[in-house]
Amino acid sequence: MRSETVRWFSVPAAGLDHPVFTMVLQRGARLTNAHVTDIPISEYVLRAVLDHYQRAGLWRDAQARSTWDRHDFREVAGSRWLIVGLGAIGQAIATRARAFGAHVTGCRRHPTGDEPIDAYVAPTDLLAVLPEADVVVLSLPGEIGARPLVDATFLAAMADGSLLINIARGSLVDEVALVAALDRGRPEIAVLDVMVTEPLPSDSPLWTHPRVVLSPHNSAGGRHRYDRYDDLLVNNLGRYARGEPLLNEMFLT
Repeated sequence: MRSETVRWFSVPAAGLDHPVFTMVLQRGARLTNAHVTDIPISEYVLRAVLDHYQRAGLWRDAQARSTWDRHDFREVAGSRWLIVGLGAIGQAIATRARAFGAHVTGCRRHPTGDEPIDAYVAPTDLLAVLPEADVVVLSLPGEIGARPLVDATFLAAMADGSLLINIARGSLVDEVALVAALDRGRPEIAVLDVMVTEPLPSDSPLWTHPRVVLSPHNSAGGRHRYDRYDDLLVNNLGRYARGEPLLNEMFLT
């Protein structure tokens, strides 16, 4: 960042883990983010779980064959979820999962005590609760240069029949270890909206793995996110002009 005149930088996204945003703050400019994608991302997660649990593909296949085939399916009610990262997006996912009757355990570094969860686990205790989780959702920021959170040890601790969903950062997952774990059947399926390299290279085994469901970093694509950001920006412009505190302002830690 070379400009010496920027006083306020408004980011239309939640994630601020790129080093450029630290530079903005170090230059003395103010920085705000926008929690406008929590709705589409949380709906994406619920759709992914429902699609897998209800085995909706079997109905689509039966329709294509014009056959009247029925099947039993798993229910979200009573399932146990582990949500790693409880910012606006993680909390939106937790709220919707609990509305379906799921039991939600949440993990974050600095809990506030008012998160919409049933239980809390510290980051240092994640491995202990993984065997109990039917659905594991990653919704935490990535850290440049950090080791993947989801490595061979993490994957080996996951439960039989479990789902791993990553809507956060591709760098959180060791993709080589994930493919090996999926080959062994645990987790049962991985739903990936983010990858280490994007666009995903055409020779990546993730494209064709039968236990992987991919989307092109598109879980935030709800159409009304633009309206929500416009409302937030206009509100903050007024606050800035009046010298009032800005919504969603970030600070150096």
